[in-house]
Amino acid sequence: MRLSVDTGGTFTDLLIEKNDSTISVFKVPTTPSNPSIGILKGVNKVAESLNLSTENFLSNLTSFTHATTHAINAILTKKIAKTAFICTEGHRDTLLFREGGRIEIFNFTVEYPDPYIPRHLTFEIPERVYYDGSISKKLQTKNLEVLIKKLKKLKIESIAVCLLWSTVNPKHELKLEQYFKKKLPNVPISLSHKVNPILREYRRASSTSIDASLKPLMSTYLNNLNNLLLRKGFQGKFFMVTSQGGVLDLQSSANTPIHLINSGPSMAPVGGNFYLNNLKNINNAIITDLGGTTFDISLIKDGKIPRTHETWIGQKYRGHMTGFPSVDVRSIGAGGGSIAWVDDGGLLHVGPQSAGSKPGPSCYDNGGKNPTVTDAALVCGILNPKYFLGGELILNLSKARKSINKIAKKLNMSNYETAISILEVVTENMAQEIKNLTIHQGFNPSQSALIAGGGASGINIVNLAKKLDCKVILIPNLGPVLSAAGAMIADITNEFSITMPVTTKNINFSKINTTVRSLRQKCEKFIENTKLKFLSKKILYFIEAKYTDQVWEIEVPINLNKENKISNIKDIESAFHKKHKELFEIEDLDSNIEIIQWKARVICKISKTKLISNKNRDKKLKDKIEKRNVYFKNKGLVKTNILNYKNLKLNRQYIGPAVIETKFTSVLIEPNVRFRLNDQNCLELFIPKNKKDKKFDERSTYLW
Repeated sequence: MRLSVDTGGTFTDLLIEKNDSTISVFKVPTTPSNPSIGILKGVNKVAESLNLSTENFLSNLTSFTHATTHAINAILTKKIAKTAFICTEGHRDTLLFREGGRIEIFNFTVEYPDPYIPRHLTFEIPERVYYDGSISKKLQTKNLEVLIKKLKKLKIESIAVCLLWSTVNPKHELKLEQYFKKKLPNVPISLSHKVNPILREYRRASSTSIDASLKPLMSTYLNNLNNLLLRKGFQGKFFMVTSQGGVLDLQSSANTPIHLINSGPSMAPVGGNFYLNNLKNINNAIITDLGGTTFDISLIKDGKIPRTHETWIGQKYRGHMTGFPSVDVRSIGAGGGSIAWVDDGGLLHVGPQSAGSKPGPSCYDNGGKNPTVTDAALVCGILNPKYFLGGELILNLSKARKSINKIAKKLNMSNYETAISILEVVTENMAQEIKNLTIHQGFNPSQSALIAGGGASGINIVNLAKKLDCKVILIPNLGPVLSAAGAMIADITNEFSITMPVTTKNINFSKINTTVRSLRQKCEKFIENTKLKFLSKKILYFIEAKYTDQVWEIEVPINLNKENKISNIKDIESAFHKKHKELFEIEDLDSNIEIIQWKARVICKISKTKLISNKNRDKKLKDKIEKRNVYFKNKGLVKTNILNYKNLKLNRQYIGPAVIETKFTSVLIEPNVRFRLNDQNCLELFIPKNKKDKKFDERSTYLW
């Protein structure tokens, strides 16, 4: 048996694959103060459903895969370790100056952002390595006694070391590591040449600082959770989901916790891509994951998941850069628990504040009094108060109406009008964020499928599709737990990088093949250390290169010959020109190409899960249709068919208005929208073309 767990801001999702390959889904409230408590409650719930003790269940698990927002939450709430930043003498302000850049070029009223590690915790070391690896000024550890006294007095909990050109010659960083381990044996250390061996000074410094600041927290959390599971009988493999859309073993994750920042959100596109492959004639998709706290969006382009090199924590230029490539996921504060409020000018807003899991929306009857998206959906009749989480949580309609009424009075509208307005505002927020993402990627939403994930996704997915002009919506059978589903099928991945600048017009094949061989050895060692049997494994090679005099590099995949070597530079040049034209619609065939970074990505497949639950349906099952009043915009209360997902017949065409109820989500189908349950047990919705719609003109601003 295999278990994947996704800890979100409101709910913890659990996905269990049993020995007969069937899948079951469970949800329990997240316990923010200690997520392990919520996870264990979920594990107990899964074991109970199988008529097993918790110990017996865990002893039969072959793997436990965990996605969590614990790392990013620690950064956002400033609960990270007290970290010292050690740098080369004269470069104390690397974290402060960054790489420049502004969102609003002429807005000088915005405060300059604080460095990730405060300046008073930044310390300069007298040493210097040149760009070619030669040492200009030797590091003398005898001069560090004063620094050690300062660090002890400040009660430093972690240390980040980033020295100039350490990626070319790491001798001084390694020497510092040995010294600090001897003098401060209980303080974890992050070295920049190990964490992120790239040339970009700020990015390397930032990633090392973030990694160090998370080490005490995440290593304690992961080890405590692992020990808790071990005491309960777990004997399988513990994996953590990474920002790169793969998984790593427990020890690697604890050693480099920076890879866990986007641990949860990175899995939704992995799960979404799996389901997209089952749709005919559609290669592009917008993946949405609407939970209780946030709304995450990502894209699938030509069947591939886009990655970004500029991963920011917080706002671009005003936040902090991780310095690592990751799955390109954007998040906004819009979820089922997002709070609706009215500003001083009388305008309605939704989010980014959230009621979370405690106290939660007003209808949870757990002390929450603020109106939320969930309360609005309940008032509109979209949610069944007696069937939320399959009846495990009875929603209080009276308290939901009472909370909405507080807003209604300010807006001088009825409860129904206010509730539908809340849903309309949050949908518009989502649509604008999706448009921003798609435009910047040269992506046309009207030619893409919309794949809905997250427990709250069904509330407004049809309205969202209409705003984006998407014609097809796919709601996977495991959509309410899409991130956990992605974690179930994710591959073990890791990436290695070596800095070695060369130009294609002055290539040294012996040198570059030595670099390639070193990368391959790192990958092979990683595979060996996992001590697992894989279904398949492969190593992909990349370069980061640019035309001479360009500032930024682009990542380009390259191929090796049968001997795992590079023998023809023309193939690399051709690959670079092609990628550059694909990204920027221009190529310069006469220009020299500078290769800065050589990279290898190892991918090991460990799962053959099909991600289909409850496939075997009773063919003799009759439709069980109930009726409920549902409030629609511009239509008012409409007597609406209420269909249970379990009662839908495969491939039968239905038409809205309707509400489809499942244990973990309710899907609102607006009038004239056709839908069916396909062979993969997923809902397909087809948005009718508006007769007023004109043929889309790429040059117009029709969508944007």
